[in-house]
Amino acid sequence: MKRAGVIACVCVFFFLMAFPAGAQKFPTRPVKIVNPYPPGGGNGLLALAFQKPFGDELGTKVIIENIPGGATKVATFEVLKARPDGYTLILQSDRIWPVYYHSNRWESKVWEQLTPIGNLTVEAWGFVEVKQDSPFKKWEDVVKAAKETPAKLNCGVAGAGGLLELFFTEYFKRLGTEIKFVPFGGAGPSKTALLGGHVDLRLCTAPEAIPNVVDNLTRGLAIATSKRHEKIPEVPTFKELGIGDALLTSRSIWGPPTLPTALVNLLAKAIEKSVKDPEFIERVENQLYYKVEYRSPEKVRSELLAFYREYGPMLEAHFK
Repeated sequence: MKRAGVIACVCVFFFLMAFPAGAQKFPTRPVKIVNPYPPGGGNGLLALAFQKPFGDELGTKVIIENIPGGATKVATFEVLKARPDGYTLILQSDRIWPVYYHSNRWESKVWEQLTPIGNLTVEAWGFVEVKQDSPFKKWEDVVKAAKETPAKLNCGVAGAGGLLELFFTEYFKRLGTEIKFVPFGGAGPSKTALLGGHVDLRLCTAPEAIPNVVDNLTRGLAIATSKRHEKIPEVPTFKELGIGDALLTSRSIWGPPTLPTALVNLLAKAIEKSVKDPEFIERVENQLYYKVEYRSPEKVRSELLAFYREYGPMLEAHFK
């Protein structure tokens, strides 16, 4: 056999070794991305924005399936038990998993079992908003009311026992008072409750609140970014107000356990190309107010582990 033929055979061999049976033709059917929250929230809207560019890159249809329930546990376990063939993925604010683990809503560290694939966006994991006609014009008004009538203010949150709830519980404890947290099934329901006047204020991520502020439906009182957001420069940061430092999270795509490396690389490359799509960037940054930032599978895992090292001890101490 000629040298060129030998080289070709060797290349084919290693290609087949890298891609397990069936992966060479991936995808041959639609790929499903699970949204673990009710429709209408930031995560679901981001998934819908990502649907077309990701499908175009993969050359197949991408389906978004909303599976809310159990503080995202129902959806996460749907992916945990899925076949590792690349057809079932989840889009999640992955910092939430350590919080749910330490609040005893998870039996295991699911982020150690799932397979990271790629990051789409980053955002401020902390925003305080009130209705536009609220008597609270600034954060100091909320603090004053909380001190005058402890445990009377109702604060809507997307799920019980989250990091934001813990963050503000400790904050008001230092002030010698408290507020009452009212959990909802996601960002969509908590927004409805705020606009309907059923809660006095709401804690959420920045992209879930900024459209409301821009449309004059609500007033922003505080944001957990390192500097003021260019879209709403009138809203002070947590650090300015003495609440705490910047608190950021990311939205990333994960797959089932033991997802083959070749499929991870294929999907990661499709994600990296998809987030560069001009229409995706326009919709996500100028309509949904997320910051588009791709990160590799390795980076996704390392940043989550860094978050866990920083906040894990505080979460464990609070919930034990």
